[in-house]
Amino acid sequence: MPNLCVIPVRGGSKGLPRKNAAELVDGMSLLEWTVRQAQASCLADTTVVSTEDDVLMQIASACGARVVPRPAHLASDESTTGSVVEDLLDRIDALSKYYTAITILQVTSPLRCVEDINGAVELFETGSYDSVVSACEYAGVHPAKLYFLTEEGAQSAAPDYEARRRQELPPVYRRNGAIFMVTRRYFEDTGRLWGGRTGLLQMPASRSLDIDTMEDLEAARRHLRAHPRNHAKMPDL
Repeated sequence: MPNLCVIPVRGGSKGLPRKNAAELVDGMSLLEWTVRQAQASCLADTTVVSTEDDVLMQIASACGARVVPRPAHLASDESTTGSVVEDLLDRIDALSKYYTAITILQVTSPLRCVEDINGAVELFETGSYDSVVSACEYAGVHPAKLYFLTEEGAQSAAPDYEARRRQELPPVYRRNGAIFMVTRRYFEDTGRLWGGRTGLLQMPASRSLDIDTMEDLEAARRHLRAHPRNHAKMPDL
């Protein structure tokens, strides 16, 4: 299944200005780190960087990545990743001749490993799912104990489990943003990058960090310094 790997990245950021060009480890920016991960994975030959920013284009090009310039109107805070992917497909495969699946690797989730990417592809290629997302086990309040407040009153967030004892509740998982994979058919039918029959690529909570602040970036740096072997399978720089 030809799988287009998209690394969507833009120059603007409210929480941490210019974060996608910020150094993560060993002189590598967040963008370069993610490009290197993609290049070391089974999606190396189909990886594309989408950006409107000249500096980010230069970083990606210096890594040998294919860069497709993004229109400025798709680089605002209101722009969705789905709209970026739709524009990208129109530019490089409008007739659906090449790609039947799409992968998104978010630059702000750098603690995935190459093995995570390859594992997600392996799960996806079983053909059992419309989409595969990376997720970690959620240790917070179980949805069985949560409610939505509506005009009719409180409605259980997990009615099938509302009355069960704690020890009978199944584990729950949250998307961590590191990896999204979806069939092109499902994306074009729904406009969504995940959903339908969904497979989960499980990652530990310790590597499910999304970088939005300087504190997040420092935490990622500490993790990589403490666990260099977990991220060693990268292409030569």
